[in-house]
Amino acid sequence: MQIEKYKNYTATDFLKDKDFLRWQLLCGEEDTLFWNDVVEKYPVLRLPVEEAVTLYKESIRFNDFSMSHSEISESAVSLQNQIRHKKKKRASKRIALAISAVAASIAIILSLPLLFNKNDHVQDISTFAQALPDNNNLYSSDTKLIVSENNTVVLNSSESSIQYEEEGIKADDNLILKEESASYNQLITPYGKRSVITFSDGTKAWVNAGSRLVYPSEFDKRKREIYVDGEIYIEVSEDKKRPFVIKTRQMNIEVLGTKFNVSAYEADKVNSVVLLSGSVSISPNTSNKNIILKPDQKYSGFEDSHTIENVDADIYILWTQRLYQFESEKLANIVTRLERYYGIRIECDAAIAGLKCSGKLDLKDDMNKLLEELSRALHVTYLQNSDVSYMINARY
Repeated sequence: MQIEKYKNYTATDFLKDKDFLRWQLLCGEEDTLFWNDVVEKYPVLRLPVEEAVTLYKESIRFNDFSMSHSEISESAVSLQNQIRHKKKKRASKRIALAISAVAASIAIILSLPLLFNKNDHVQDISTFAQALPDNNNLYSSDTKLIVSENNTVVLNSSESSIQYEEEGIKADDNLILKEESASYNQLITPYGKRSVITFSDGTKAWVNAGSRLVYPSEFDKRKREIYVDGEIYIEVSEDKKRPFVIKTRQMNIEVLGTKFNVSAYEADKVNSVVLLSGSVSISPNTSNKNIILKPDQKYSGFEDSHTIENVDADIYILWTQRLYQFESEKLANIVTRLERYYGIRIECDAAIAGLKCSGKLDLKDDMNKLLEELSRALHVTYLQNSDVSYMINARY
């Protein structure tokens, strides 16, 4: 295959091309690398390729072995209807495809001995989320909204806003059509950034730094589920027919309508839930018993145990107002929280990591001012390194 022949291709042309169709049918590694090279060499082709992939996936469905001529004809008609529908919705911005050419190309490809899954089953959200690559880009400079394998929206504001509405997905200044969205979407908020997301049912979540959310673009009629690796404060829209379930690696949390904070970073040894109003049912993965939490209670889950304590719940959501209040907190935990919030690496001398203190920090201040206040309270010193990281040491 020669890359140069594709430089002036449209989505119509790609859907006529047997090599493009083979890539969609077989999803082979070698073909995927080739098409990545095509887009890399000719960036202007990214949109036509994505458009062709979307139309192909939405319009063509295969059985286990092959398609008869009548089935090919039916698929072609289905594709034509899809295109007409999109043209009407997008004010004729979509191109009209040559259906007969598409069907002929599909017939050629189907001569290969292929096996396809006839079940369009959507994978369980926990299985899907935990199979994703490690979230190792948390020091990235931008928030990422991944709506499909081929569509990642980069958001560079410090506090991004994402809303799932009837007409589409609004992400800061971007508008994404819902038909371009895969079964599950991802929101990756790196260290130093925050996000606010409104789901399709009206539920609203404030997403703290260093967090990843996995969720469907539309909740189904029976349940509402999201997966969290990180920290969120969430206000669940009440729906008695559809419980809202938050899944993490260590627990499931089920509610109908309530307000609570979840801290479930996979890197942390302790996960927590703090309830502001309503009630939640927590199902730890290490126990068969459900734990019912009441307002102003905090659940802390460890590897094989948990605790419940009475707290002032409002303190635990102050981060949404860019404040951080803590009581008898270890310095190591304070440092971890500041690292995530500011997106700046901070090393702490092991000799002082266990020191405890109480106070309130204004997270609108710069890092030097915050560390200056901590150093006065704990009798420690800090040093800013040339790479903008920090080191906190004991003061002798």
